[in-house]
Amino acid sequence: MREKQHKSYSFESLFHRYIAFTVTLLLILLSIIFYFSAASTLVIVTALLLVIVPFVAVSYYVKNTIQTPLNGLSASLESIRNEDYSLRVKPKFNHGAIKALSDEVSLMASDLRVRKLHYDQHAVLVLNLIKQLATPIAVFDKSGRLKHANDAFSAWCRTPWQQVKYAHANSLGLSFHPHAKVESNDTQDKSAHRMQWQIANEQLADRWQLRYSQLSMQDEHFQLVVLTNIEQLVHETEQIAWHKMTRVLSHEINNSLSPIKSLAQSLEEIFAQQSLDENAQQALGVIVSRSDSLMQFVNRYASLAQQFEINIETVNLVSLINKITALFTHEINVTVGVERVLADKVLLEQTLINLVKNAVEASDAADAIEIISQKKGKHLTLSIIDKGAGIANPDNLFVPFYTTKEGGKGIGLALCRNMIEQQGGRLSLQNRQDKKGAIASIELPQ
Repeated sequence: MREKQHKSYSFESLFHRYIAFTVTLLLILLSIIFYFSAASTLVIVTALLLVIVPFVAVSYYVKNTIQTPLNGLSASLESIRNEDYSLRVKPKFNHGAIKALSDEVSLMASDLRVRKLHYDQHAVLVLNLIKQLATPIAVFDKSGRLKHANDAFSAWCRTPWQQVKYAHANSLGLSFHPHAKVESNDTQDKSAHRMQWQIANEQLADRWQLRYSQLSMQDEHFQLVVLTNIEQLVHETEQIAWHKMTRVLSHEINNSLSPIKSLAQSLEEIFAQQSLDENAQQALGVIVSRSDSLMQFVNRYASLAQQFEINIETVNLVSLINKITALFTHEINVTVGVERVLADKVLLEQTLINLVKNAVEASDAADAIEIISQKKGKHLTLSIIDKGAGIANPDNLFVPFYTTKEGGKGIGLALCRNMIEQQGGRLSLQNRQDKKGAIASIELPQ
């Protein structure tokens, strides 16, 4: 069935029809008058000039008087649509329908200008908030080109985002599919589409979780991409679990050992006073000694969950590192790129002593150890580099009770990480890529 074609209908066409109809009616009336009055040609021409011409002129004047402010209002609305609120229309009429319409358009423009100002302020606030967050966040336009990001995203893609602004997401380690179909059982939704993002690198995809959502700013639609470090979330969960387990174990073991130790001491004193079996006295002494050792052992693990009193201050790294290297006879080469750091001096010193001690124990006597401080973005990095055998099992490094040292307790690295993380920093250990050995890195915010 064919659709009905709508005829063109406008103010101009209506006005032209009105003029044509009125002029035709006037001509008919004048013709009748001239016919019955037997008017001469001169009278007819004069009458036509005096009636028809002024009527047409006045009609077109009225038309222009009405059409001019309407055209102005149309231009004003077009400028408002383009977010330009400066254009104003001042019609000749000081009251009436056109004046009311003009006033309403002016009020609408003023209201939209204020709303846009507030909206722009909110957009700036959102961008500033993104900038302050430690989670990698980026804003892309609908075609997948980078518009804004924060320093954490720069660290994630290992390039300052200002240098790759307007670069496509596919060149930044992300996979962008703007026309990925949505699977749906609804026949009406089968043609629907949505934005879809993925992390291109499979290794990074195993460590990072990507979330995205639409964001509207300044009447434009953007894609807000948020990257979450899964390893960090898992680590935090593990820390909570280890802390809870450590507290429970410490409590239960201490409660069990205390009466055993007390009874053993009492029996030992009784046996000594009555000069009873010396072997039994020695056995009781061993029980007391081992109880003390086990209680100290448990109490040391309880320190993994300890909350330290953090005192952040400006620390002179040159003085601190010199003080630490003086404790060891092993050769240590120091490169200080940054001389001062904001940290808890006591906790940082204890951490560095433990890490340097581990590096010395892992290295041969002829192999020097390196300590390097340098600035990376908003963080200071302290690296302790050795030339030892490297890390055999990196996954269990920070697991309490795990150690590769003979006679080790498996507490040092976990405690060091606890001390650094309570300062807002990060401790990591990995094998060297250039040669044998390991690198222990401390990152502290500045």
